[in-house]
Amino acid sequence: MERLKGIVVPTEWDSFGNVISLAIATGDEQEYLIENNQQIESLRPLLRQEVVVMGSIKCCNDHKIIAVAQIHSGETLNSD
Repeated sequence: MERLKGIVVPTEWDSFGNVISLAIATGDEQEYLIENNQQIESLRPLLRQEVVVMGSIKCCNDHKIIAVAQIHSGETLNSD
């Protein structure tokens, strides 16, 4: 598993303006799309907040994609 620290950002919206896809934007200006829908629901309340996620990363069509296994936010970041 790999560890990413970054900001949760929206990447896609439905026709009603609801966020349907998220990514983690890291400090080195990389963007990792969130693969698993369950984790998108968990990350949606953390939009525009800094998080640490753990998961497996793959590349597909010039995009980096992470299958998130763990999410840490808020006070858990203070120990970094």
